[in-house]
Amino acid sequence: MKRSLRRHVQHAVRRTWNPRSFKYGNGAAAALVVFPRGAFADAPTWHPGQGFTSCLEGSWLRSNADGTATAVVTGVGPKERPAHDGGPWTEPEVWTVTAGKELLLSISSLWDKPHRISWMADEPGAAISREPYATHPQAAVEAYWEAFEHQWGFTPTSVPGTAERRYLLLSCKPGWADLPNEVDLMKTSRALARHFGATVRVYPYSPSRRALGGPRMRSDILAVQRIQRALQEQQGR
Repeated sequence: MKRSLRRHVQHAVRRTWNPRSFKYGNGAAAALVVFPRGAFADAPTWHPGQGFTSCLEGSWLRSNADGTATAVVTGVGPKERPAHDGGPWTEPEVWTVTAGKELLLSISSLWDKPHRISWMADEPGAAISREPYATHPQAAVEAYWEAFEHQWGFTPTSVPGTAERRYLLLSCKPGWADLPNEVDLMKTSRALARHFGATVRVYPYSPSRRALGGPRMRSDILAVQRIQRALQEQQGR
């Protein structure tokens, strides 16, 4: 894999590399790390149920047959109103809200700032259920991935609505002293492939799209550096 991966990464970088240019996408490349099914079999999972699709992390939405929609948002932080039990709101909660679909979508910001779901408390007719977050199953899920990221420097992305397959999109920008280069990208993706049994797909920067090639998913370029530090710490133990 080492030679093949290096060759693919170098080829992707050369597609747009110009040593005399400092444009944004100059020489950039991406490596999609595809983890096998069962790679994180010990991770706890939770899903609000049939018909719900994932929005932003910790939020889900379901369209109902009567023209309403139901949103579930976990970890909603305290606001200036009573808590679920009527007392002071001091700890995160889980909100389940059913209301007219257009109203719910316009206020809840499920794909941007889902904690705005608390604004639905000011909407007449909204059916709201609130419960403590600390004892909710999703709290255990998020605690697991927080510990995982602390150990490995990243959290793999799951396919919306499922935890069976997870991915990680890494990237590099050669020529920038403070950003990962193609060697960093190759070494990091190879290390993850070896440890987790993952496969790696490499994509060049696409000038026409003004974005990295491959799937349209967010790339955290600094994850390469975090993963490298995590691997060094593990080797030093």
